[in-house]
Amino acid sequence: MRKLFLIAATIILLSSCVYHSPFSEEPLFSAMGGDGDIVVTIDAAKLRRGGLSYLLPSSVLTDRAERISLSLGSDVYGAFEGDFGYAIVDAAFNWSPDWKMMDSSERYYRSRSMQLEAAVPVSGVLLFTNGSYLDALSKLIDSRALVIPPVISALMESSLAAVYTRNAAAAADLGFGLTEDVADNIDEMVFLFDEKDGGLALSGWFDMDSQSSSRALLTVLRNEMVKSIRERGERPDFSALSSYHVQDGDRVILSDIDVDVETVRGFVSQLEVF
Repeated sequence: MRKLFLIAATIILLSSCVYHSPFSEEPLFSAMGGDGDIVVTIDAAKLRRGGLSYLLPSSVLTDRAERISLSLGSDVYGAFEGDFGYAIVDAAFNWSPDWKMMDSSERYYRSRSMQLEAAVPVSGVLLFTNGSYLDALSKLIDSRALVIPPVISALMESSLAAVYTRNAAAAADLGFGLTEDVADNIDEMVFLFDEKDGGLALSGWFDMDSQSSSRALLTVLRNEMVKSIRERGERPDFSALSSYHVQDGDRVILSDIDVDVETVRGFVSQLEVF
C-alpha cells in the first residue's frame, strides 16, 4: 500500500478547499467496529499542532487528513477525513493504471496490485477497506448505526487518539500483562491518549462482567506496573501508584498513566503504508 494514490498525490495537493466534517453531530468512527473489532481514531490535526507531531508519518494522505479512523478485525476498513473532494480523488483513480472502477453508480475503485477498495462516498471522506467497499459504505454511511455510545465517542473525539474494543482477545495482547482468563471477563475497554509534558498520558477504563473480575484485573494491572518499574531499576512509590488504577464497581478506571512513546510510534508507523 506504500504506492497508494501515486497519481492522486499530485492532484490532491492542488486542492485547497476548507474541510468541514459532514458528521458534526456524531463522529464517523462511532459507527465502526463490532464485538470482534478494535476501533482506533486519531485527531491528526491536533497531533500535528502539538509536540508529538513526529509520531504521525508524513504522506499526501496523512498530511491532508483532519482525522484518521480504523476498524481492525476480520476485515480492515476506515477513513481519512479531511480535504478529499469527489472530483479530485475520482480523477486520480481514473488516471491511475493501478485502479479500476468497479461500479459506475457508486463509483468505487479496486487496486489491481493490492487487496484494497476505496472511494470518496461523501465529500471530505476517503473510505478504504481490504474487504468489500460496498459493505463498508453501508455500515459507515448508507445504513449507519451507532456502535460506540455517544458519551464514549465524544470523549474519544476530544482526545489526541483513542481506542475502543469489546474484543477480549485483543485486550490480552495490548501489553498489560493480562491472562486470557482475566481478559475473557472484559465487556468493554476504552483508552484515551493525550499529550502531557511532551509525552503521552493514558486514561480510560475497563468494564468487567462482575466486581470480582474488576478486583482481579485491578490486582493484575497494579502488579504489572510495579514489575515494569522494578525492571527499569527504579523504586515503586506505592502511594502514587494506587491512584493510577481505581476500582469503581464493575469498572477499573485508568488515570494519567505515562505511556512509552516509542511503543506508540511503532503502532502509528503502520500508517506509513498509506
